[in-house]
Amino acid sequence: MAVPSKFNTFANRIFGRFKETEAVETFRKDLENEYEEFLGFEQNPDYVRYSELKQWIDSGEHIKIKKELEALVYNGSSEHKLEEEFKKLHNDKLIKNYLKLIETETPKFYNEFKASGVIDEYNQLKEFVESTEYKKDRKNHKKDKTDEYQKELRYNELRKNADLKKFLKLGKWKPLLMFLQVVESEMLQRYGELKEHVNSSEFKERKDYLQRKDKYKNSEAYLKEQEYNTLHNSDKIKWFFSVKKGNKFDELKAWQLAFYDDFEKKSLNADNWLTKFFWGDVILHKSYSFSNGVLNNYTDKGNIEIENSVAKLITKKEQSEGVAWDRKYGFVPKTFQYTSPTINTGHVFRLDEGKVEAKVRMSCVPGVSHVFYLTGEKVLPEIDVFLKNDTSQSTLLGSYFWQNSGNKIQKSITKIGGLKLQQKYYIVGVEWNSKSVIWTLNGTPFKVEVNQNPGTPLYLVFASAVNSKIDESKLPATLEIDWVKCWKKA
Repeated sequence: MAVPSKFNTFANRIFGRFKETEAVETFRKDLENEYEEFLGFEQNPDYVRYSELKQWIDSGEHIKIKKELEALVYNGSSEHKLEEEFKKLHNDKLIKNYLKLIETETPKFYNEFKASGVIDEYNQLKEFVESTEYKKDRKNHKKDKTDEYQKELRYNELRKNADLKKFLKLGKWKPLLMFLQVVESEMLQRYGELKEHVNSSEFKERKDYLQRKDKYKNSEAYLKEQEYNTLHNSDKIKWFFSVKKGNKFDELKAWQLAFYDDFEKKSLNADNWLTKFFWGDVILHKSYSFSNGVLNNYTDKGNIEIENSVAKLITKKEQSEGVAWDRKYGFVPKTFQYTSPTINTGHVFRLDEGKVEAKVRMSCVPGVSHVFYLTGEKVLPEIDVFLKNDTSQSTLLGSYFWQNSGNKIQKSITKIGGLKLQQKYYIVGVEWNSKSVIWTLNGTPFKVEVNQNPGTPLYLVFASAVNSKIDESKLPATLEIDWVKCWKKA
């Protein structure tokens, strides 16, 4: 907390610039929860994923992929070249002729007739009949009806065969000759391979992909970029970086909780609190009171209750025997008509600078005072975080007592009025360092003083007292403490 000016603290007191306790606690709790979320946010799955994607984005990999995909076009691609090769073969006159004839019965007839052996027989007979040797003796062969002549007869019979005539005619037909030229060729084999390839679903899908203008938008890289943008613009990611750059949590970061009691146990925690004044415990091993106007005995039994996580310090009408400190005679026996409690941290916890707060509510009974103060090894300095005196029903005092260089007691007392101390809880606090002491109510400063005794370790004391004549019908009186917190600089 920055040191406020005395004018500002004066204005806060005069104009009552104090927030409601519930609003202060809600704000603080929300801020603490938000801070806890902030501290753990880097392990949040969304942030982990965002960090991974940001690293990928920052590498420029998505831009590289986008350029590579934009450079992928169909024209000039290996797929395009294969399709062009296929089209060229498809338009070749030999392939076109082949495709035309393969759909007819002509090639089948030609091949089947050739395989039948008739053409071979015919060629052999023709060669024999037309040979010089046969022609020279033909007449004798005919006259004697020899086997040789029978071959001529068979030859003449075949010459009249319609299928043979058709076969011989086809053998001179150019389209069939072109068909036969290509049917076993590498060209036709290549054409078939290309046809199967370009008509495959894989080829068509690849061609369609290469011809698309939105290849990047259909890529995994684009999906990752969109995921990054969504996370980058999400409220949580924006919140994280906003508070990381800002000073929202500076106050929380500046302090480390050093002491805390919310009175959750059924009885007062003896590890945290002494139920007698510190020096009474050290010197007398028992409690004591004061003879200068204090009418109550400070007892350590029966005056403290824990109920609903609230410590109640109870002042009541009760006769008891005890001792009182007298400056002239020292500790003297005394009979008291009232008992009151006190608790302190002198045995376990002290701070030479830091911040303390307590949430309190109290009875407003004339003649009964309540106080929360800080003190050390000596009587002074004393910082009264608050003092509810026995006269005003709606006023708290913030006080500071110290000795000057001439060992004279000095004091500074500031009053806040208009409080509903019996109906409402208030958060009272003090923050101090080597230079200044700042008093707060519900987190708002109402008093500031120069620290006259820097470096003095101070501990916490809560106490109630009967200081004057009292309307006993209004007893018991209580000082209720919901919680106490102390921080040191982180």
